[in-house]
Amino acid sequence: MVAPVTVPIANRARLADNKLQPTSRESVAAILKRCKTSLIADWLTRAKSTCELNHLQLSDEQRTGHVPKLVDDIVERLGKTTLTSKDSDAIDSPAAVAHGKLRRTQGYTSAMLIYDSRLLQVTIFGTLHKNLTVLDFKLLLPDVMVIADEVDAQLTQTMESFTNAAAA
Repeated sequence: MVAPVTVPIANRARLADNKLQPTSRESVAAILKRCKTSLIADWLTRAKSTCELNHLQLSDEQRTGHVPKLVDDIVERLGKTTLTSKDSDAIDSPAAVAHGKLRRTQGYTSAMLIYDSRLLQVTIFGTLHKNLTVLDFKLLLPDVMVIADEVDAQLTQTMESFTNAAAA
């Protein structure tokens, strides 16, 4: 017969306290806002180490372009999203339009714009992954869907301004 395991009284109290204390959870928007600087730095590192983008001679500031404002737009959209939001709720992004014009002058191709956008999305999801311990999972899937939709909407606006700048 196996002897029952006993937990000292002091440890029982600590275990009970841990069960009662809610862990601090952050929304996706709060994490992206808090981690914006490191997110942009991670994006820049990826962009500079990617042969699809790094062949252009750009300073870090030029390479980053409007990416910080694009992240702000994503955070703003996440703040406006509800369970009844539609995909068509994407925001008009002057930053995305300006980004397309800037990228045209920098010598980007349309394929590079798509890669640029893909890197942003991957970096955002990497930032969320790094923050799993504080992430509020209740709305994670809807928020990921909003991020994907907003990044695609930004890419559409960027591509339109990029194409229009070529025609001008």
